[in-house]
Amino acid sequence: MKTWGSRIWLAADLVFAASASAFAQTTVTLPDTSQTTTVSANVSEQARVIVPSGITFNVTNIGVSTVASAATVTVDQIVTATATKQLKLSLQANAASFTPPVGGATTWAATDVSWNAAAWTNATGSTGTLSNSAYTTVATCQADAAACSTTGLVFTLAAKATVQRSGTHTLVVTWKFESI
Repeated sequence: MKTWGSRIWLAADLVFAASASAFAQTTVTLPDTSQTTTVSANVSEQARVIVPSGITFNVTNIGVSTVASAATVTVDQIVTATATKQLKLSLQANAASFTPPVGGATTWAATDVSWNAAAWTNATGSTGTLSNSAYTTVATCQADAAACSTTGLVFTLAAKATVQRSGTHTLVVTWKFESI
């Protein structure tokens, strides 16, 4: 039968063994500046992004394409794993079509939205058409760029003469930012 004294002794041995493995110990003469500790910062790939909260097409004639006001997109504080990596910006629709203001009404498909190859600072813009099945490239930032941006990203909504309901037709899109 074990006594409480032996259990305390065993517990003290375990605590001492655990603490001894966690710290380097040495005796030094004071004052002393010979001891060092390495400090590490683990930095993940990252960027700060600013995208439009909404894009509005003011459709005044369903028989012709409608152009939205130019959008601003800014990416800065870009951190990648190597100097040769680039940052790619892409878009994907969250649904196959807009949600009409009245259930069952004819509306636009996601593929009715396209964009221009805007002029970018430190990036190359790409023309594209929105899809709900895949991300489509909007721009690719230059390798090792700390930031890239545009003030001229223009979205166009195709003509759709079969739309018969006024009101707000909505579609949510998702931005994707990835290092390549």
